[in-house]
Amino acid sequence: MSLAIKSKDTKLYWALALFGLCILASLLLDEWILSLLPFAMLAASYVFVNPKAVYFVLFASMPFSMEVSLPGGFGTDLPTEPLMILNSGLLILLLIDNFDRLDIRYFTNPITYVLGGILIWILFTSVTSSEPIISIKYFAAKLWYVLPFYLLTVFFYHRHTSQLRTLVKISVIAMFVATSYVMLGHASLGFSFDTINKACQPIFRNHVNYGGLLVLLLPYIVYLFATSKSIVNTLVYPIIIVFFLVAIYLTYTRAAYVCAIATVGVYLILRWRLIRLTTLSALIAATCFVGYMVNKNTYLDYAPNYETTIAHYNFENLMEATYKFEDVSTMERVYRWVAGFRMVGQQPITGFGPGAFYESYRPYTLRSFQTYVSDNPEKSGIHNYYLMVAVEQGIPGLLLFLVLTFLPLFMAQHAYHNLSQYGDRALVMSAAVCLVVIDLLQLMNDLIEADKVGSFYFFSLAVIAILWVKSTSKA
Repeated sequence: MSLAIKSKDTKLYWALALFGLCILASLLLDEWILSLLPFAMLAASYVFVNPKAVYFVLFASMPFSMEVSLPGGFGTDLPTEPLMILNSGLLILLLIDNFDRLDIRYFTNPITYVLGGILIWILFTSVTSSEPIISIKYFAAKLWYVLPFYLLTVFFYHRHTSQLRTLVKISVIAMFVATSYVMLGHASLGFSFDTINKACQPIFRNHVNYGGLLVLLLPYIVYLFATSKSIVNTLVYPIIIVFFLVAIYLTYTRAAYVCAIATVGVYLILRWRLIRLTTLSALIAATCFVGYMVNKNTYLDYAPNYETTIAHYNFENLMEATYKFEDVSTMERVYRWVAGFRMVGQQPITGFGPGAFYESYRPYTLRSFQTYVSDNPEKSGIHNYYLMVAVEQGIPGLLLFLVLTFLPLFMAQHAYHNLSQYGDRALVMSAAVCLVVIDLLQLMNDLIEADKVGSFYFFSLAVIAILWVKSTSKA
């Protein structure tokens, strides 16, 4: 006992001595930042003792992350992007330290192979890119998503899937707080359609990002409710679900409405083992649609009227304008989609390079589809992630992403019908529904590249991978 006390005392003395030396050095050298070194070392040691802490902080901070412009034209999301990089580095250290104890089955599943193939192809097309610097940055950013949200999730939870519930609960609570903030701000502005974007600031870019995060978390809230064993929670979670549904309605986001309704259909498709039929039908429908629009340049018949294609500040007028092809946001998408299809025809194999759409699309646009916001001051993308991948990474890149789109759903369906524990089945179902919600959102947006949505995309892939391995190995 005395030796232990002496050992602790010695460590304390060394720590105090280090702190004193750092304070003295900061005074002598007039560098105040040196005085923070002991605290940085203390924080680093805590991370290694409790590595899940910084991982939890990442998910808890996700709804509150804000886009920040940096000198030199750079931008980042704070605090999430530094936390993503920190968690990526932590993963590498944990893998090295635990290499001989890893259950390799969970890291060598089909999703991991496809993700690896996608990363390799992104790196290759970055080399051939028309904007190689932008593409390399894109590759690095993609790593910061895959490493913490996919691989680190697999590392932490492949042996203890029930503990994923804690992480889901943290995410839902954080989003509940963020939603309350937006709702209060929106209430002060009269809950009107033309003020929702203002109410979302500064923690959400716009109502689309806000609505997307709300709707993709719905399946996970249902999972918490379905697996709750507390009477209090069985009362609380339905209230949260209703609160989220009201919030989704007040986002005035058309894509969020469609996705919220689609969650029921996705559940039934998985429950009734209809993924194969649904996938085949979706691919046939997409092929027929593209074929129809391309045949004899039919798409030219849908060129908008520049004078009547305007922005709308009344939601009812917006909905009417949408099906009349007179809404500027919808037709601006078509303007860029037309350019995108022409770009694919120009560079079908390697594309123009990851992240290079904005720098390259102007020469491929058609004036007949132009709208009065086509100058694109926000430097936004093509607003269809599938087409964007084809433009930037070529047809091979699109095919790889389509495999990543449908393969996890087959795996989730298998896991759902073969897992014995109800909690695991409910979790894999929620992950699959969340994944489909994000896939649907990508038809009109590029939200996988946004931290609030992209994080849960790769997290859901990890959940499906873990539970699929568990269902196949009877672990």
